[in-house]
Amino acid sequence: MATVVDRAGATAASGRLAPAGESIIDQVETAPAHQRRGLGTTVMRTLSDHAARHGMTTGLLVATDDGRRLYQSLGWPVRSEVAAAFVPED
Repeated sequence: MATVVDRAGATAASGRLAPAGESIIDQVETAPAHQRRGLGTTVMRTLSDHAARHGMTTGLLVATDDGRRLYQSLGWPVRSEVAAAFVPED
């Protein structure tokens, strides 16, 4: 996991990396008050660099429309559209 905290110690941005034969980057988020400051880029580069250092050469990333713009700017190509579903907890 990569986490960026603000001066008050609150999470400003974060993301997770799961090694599953390849690298899977998941739940990359930037708090609204901290968006457009490069924190998502920092999280992505940190996770990608960690994966590469540990021999993971292929990555999988599922993105929202907002996230896709960031990921494409970092060189991640779109390979396929993915349908997402959300089931709220009761």
